[in-house]
Amino acid sequence: ELQGYDRVFAASPTWAEAQSRAWGVEVQPLLQCTDAALFHPGRAEPESGPAVLFVGNTRHSSRPVVDAALLAGADLALYGTGWEETPAAGRVVGESVANDQLGVLYAGAGVVLNDHWADMRELGFVSNRLFDAVACGARVLSDRVAGIEALFGDSVQVFTEADDVARLLASPERSWPALDERLRNAERVRNEHSFDRRAEQLLAAALSVRGGA
Repeated sequence: ELQGYDRVFAASPTWAEAQSRAWGVEVQPLLQCTDAALFHPGRAEPESGPAVLFVGNTRHSSRPVVDAALLAGADLALYGTGWEETPAAGRVVGESVANDQLGVLYAGAGVVLNDHWADMRELGFVSNRLFDAVACGARVLSDRVAGIEALFGDSVQVFTEADDVARLLASPERSWPALDERLRNAERVRNEHSFDRRAEQLLAAALSVRGGA
């Protein structure tokens, strides 16, 4: 199927490299990204929102980062569906957030929680939530995915077990860098990983194909 296309992209560098070797077809990385007009530090004053924030649905299974935050006794605010029959039911603030308001929540939160589908994590597909939250200058707590440190610096701290979540959330001021460093990481993500930058990459690829025709 891929041999019928002039260019092939995937949102994981490690998966792209592995499949290029396996299939004999070049697969180029093209990562998830953020809307720099909606996700930036100016959307809200730091620390003006929830102490710990998660925006996502249950996926009809447990969400490890939410389970661990509850176990740690975190002051969690949760937006999403499917939580009614879970221990997190009492933490639900709303079932959804308008996309144009999501940056307000991320920029104002004390810590933004994130986790991945298991196959995304194992194959190196980095969640778009990380790009959005870091672009807002947020502290982010996530499971580990290949390349996460290089992309986001210390704005994203990673956990492998529930004890890590409890330790990191116990003292966000010590566990994450100061605001000025997070703002630098935000600016870099907004410059390097915006929808505009991805569009430039796709346009350059299309023009290259057209020029070689």
